[in-house]
Amino acid sequence: SSGINAEYGGGEVVGKTTKTDSEIDYWCQRWVEINPDYNFIKDNCQKFAYEFMIWLTDNNYKCDHRVDAGNIDTENREFWAVDGFAAAKDGNAIATFGLGQGHASVGPANIKTKVGQVSAQAVAGPGFGAFVDATVVEAGISAGNVAGIHVGLNANTGAGVRNGNVEAHLLGFGGKIGADGIEINTPIGGVNACSVM
Repeated sequence: SSGINAEYGGGEVVGKTTKTDSEIDYWCQRWVEINPDYNFIKDNCQKFAYEFMIWLTDNNYKCDHRVDAGNIDTENREFWAVDGFAAAKDGNAIATFGLGQGHASVGPANIKTKVGQVSAQAVAGPGFGAFVDATVVEAGISAGNVAGIHVGLNANTGAGVRNGNVEAHLLGFGGKIGADGIEINTPIGGVNACSVM
């Protein structure tokens, strides 16, 4: 473990929900019925968390983390969906807008895409910093949290600690290290690898 967690490394707001406690309880029970056996590679806690986030936010979320392993259910998810949200909680304020995003995962193999994503974030609670993420288009592939590559066009700019990572970017050039491993970026793509901490 890197020792960096959401409490000290910058908490994360991934979206907003209108779901009630009873709807959440029902969804969780139903998920366990559909996925009764834990499997390290496909039916695991990351699959649960990702599918729960997608359902909870009605597919209107921001989560740039790679998944170590899990068969993520992307059935009946719209890719082209103009959406966004603004939220603030515990010293973390974010506003985001996007034209489309998608994620497919089978075991440790992950593919993520996004189009027209813009967000502004200020972190003054756990973590600190200011960030503007602006992506025209991006496509990435990774082998779990071991290694990955992404290509596209971005002008991400900001510095600080957020989402368990220390990061700095200026017009797409930069990197981060922490909970998501080590990542080096340019305006046209980047590479990432697991953390050695």
